[in-house]
Amino acid sequence: FEAIDAALEDKGFRIMALLRLSPIIPFTALNYIGGVTAVSFLAYTWALFAILPGTILYVFLGASAGSLADSASSGGNSTIRIVTIVVGITFGVIGIAATSYYAKKELRKITERAEMESDDETP
Repeated sequence: FEAIDAALEDKGFRIMALLRLSPIIPFTALNYIGGVTAVSFLAYTWALFAILPGTILYVFLGASAGSLADSASSGGNSTIRIVTIVVGITFGVIGIAATSYYAKKELRKITERAEMESDDETP
């Protein structure tokens, strides 16, 4: 815990933003982490903007599902519209997956570096 606390004190914005980008960790847990560690209030607040890519993807998925339902009920030939929506959804999911992968990779490096520094400090 001390290594994570030291890392959050040193690079609070970067770590909190990367955690917010990763959809694996629930936001409730991140809020708790932000409250019990040494991350500054300013870094925590600015890191909240990192939830926007995931939120935009969810909104896009919902709008696309509605658009697909409308095009299916209209009865017209809307193959191009459906293909465009499916490609957009695919690229959106790939983008969020890539962001999550790199966020987890960076968090792993930061945590390992903080643990090594804390191990060096202990006699």
